[in-house]
Amino acid sequence: MKVIPLPLFYEEREGKLLLTDTSINFSDEFAESANFFSDFLRENTGIKLKNEKFAQINFLLDFSLREEEYRLDISGHSLNLSARTDCGAFYGVQTLIQLLKYEKGKYFFPEIYIEDAPHFKYRGFMLDIARHFFNKKEIMRLIELVSLHKFNYFHLHLTDDQGWRIESEKYPRLQEIASRRRGTILKNGTIDGVPHYGYLKKEELKEIVDYAKKHHLEVIPEIDMPGHMNALLAAYPELLCKGVKERPEVRTSWGISKNIICAGNEKAYAMLEDLLSEIIEIFPSRYIHLGGDEAPKHNWKGCSLCQEKIIQENLKDEEALQAYFMNHFQKFLKKHNKTVIGWNDGLHPDLNQDIIIEHWKPGTRKRVIKAANSGRKIIMSDFFHLYLDYPYAMTPLAKTYSFNPLKGIEKPENILGVETPIWTEWVPNRDKLDFQVFPRLAAVAEIAWTAPKLKDYNSFVNRLEHLYQVYRRFGVNYAKGKERKPNLIKRIYGTRKWWKNEDSEFLKD
Repeated sequence: MKVIPLPLFYEEREGKLLLTDTSINFSDEFAESANFFSDFLRENTGIKLKNEKFAQINFLLDFSLREEEYRLDISGHSLNLSARTDCGAFYGVQTLIQLLKYEKGKYFFPEIYIEDAPHFKYRGFMLDIARHFFNKKEIMRLIELVSLHKFNYFHLHLTDDQGWRIESEKYPRLQEIASRRRGTILKNGTIDGVPHYGYLKKEELKEIVDYAKKHHLEVIPEIDMPGHMNALLAAYPELLCKGVKERPEVRTSWGISKNIICAGNEKAYAMLEDLLSEIIEIFPSRYIHLGGDEAPKHNWKGCSLCQEKIIQENLKDEEALQAYFMNHFQKFLKKHNKTVIGWNDGLHPDLNQDIIIEHWKPGTRKRVIKAANSGRKIIMSDFFHLYLDYPYAMTPLAKTYSFNPLKGIEKPENILGVETPIWTEWVPNRDKLDFQVFPRLAAVAEIAWTAPKLKDYNSFVNRLEHLYQVYRRFGVNYAKGKERKPNLIKRIYGTRKWWKNEDSEFLKD
């Protein structure tokens, strides 16, 4: 068995199913996944499947299975893929892509029986296109690769201090000003002087959403607020707090900006509602991410409007004001049948219980576990295990694989699943992105999909060798030789080297 993520149950058999003059039969419910499978075979093997009533390959409807569950039964004469939904059938197809073999001039599937379903219902990947912009073509390519690993959510981080990457018809300065920065900081502290710009038009985003849907991925948009809004404030400085005299620019450096949107300005609420209304028109997702992380309160403390809002709403302090701010948009989005997700920085006693918290921040796990055990829904995105933008020396493949999202959790039903982010401060292009993401994405896939009792790192590494063949078929520039567990000294040395030169591992590879 050479499949990642590892299925729930499998039984290997002797023999193979040769693919020569092969036929396929499927019901209308499975048209998309069956056509996806047929297209894959034609494009990668030259084999054209014929639609026939009595076929060698059959996609079968089975109402006894769960939504994402599938079964595969491959003998020397036939291949039967059973599922309740097209989604389940699609995951079966992804398994078939990894099972496909070529030997002595012939393509075949090994004889095998598989029963499979995911462990977590939320299996997410996040791409930051604000720090460095990635266009529609690159995002669609990533959608293909992420779906191969049986993820079901694709989180797009669309806005940040360094760029606004989504078109707005009502606020055109967002694409005219906020989508451009004059340069990008280098590790030596200087600015490279190379303008960086780009944004996705609404039609492009709709195409991305449709393409993701065909791959059974739901795209979750993120508009980060109230912090990480330097780009928006550069375009609309009237939304800065009272008393802030310096007009911000679209940020050229990383880190945390003290400039956050004014939570006492009613025009800020109106503008953000308008922008969220535009988001709703594009993204049918049940979730919308509102960030809520890294929002320094210095400006709010000195702002007469923010202080008036605190008094008016009988709030304790500026942290309570952020909870009020987030609750306002939670209520707005709930009217549109949307559920809000926020980073765990914003976790506060006053925060609406319906807001899902995404845990990332070091040193806050106990607080998040307490929230989960008290009924709060949580997505785990642990910094030290699941952040893909850091070096392999700091976050080795084995460390990522070892992550246990349920450690300390008394109510596992409140852990929706996991999400692995790639932040792009030091990731400017496809090759670097591939290097950082793969094969660690495969390790996260097994955390998200495979039953914990079945996980085994040595088995994973053994199966990874076959997945590398699939990566090469798709032209993925994956990081090589990362399977061994490095000792502590090598990890410290490699991490220090990366802090000096963010491409140290990448160039060595």
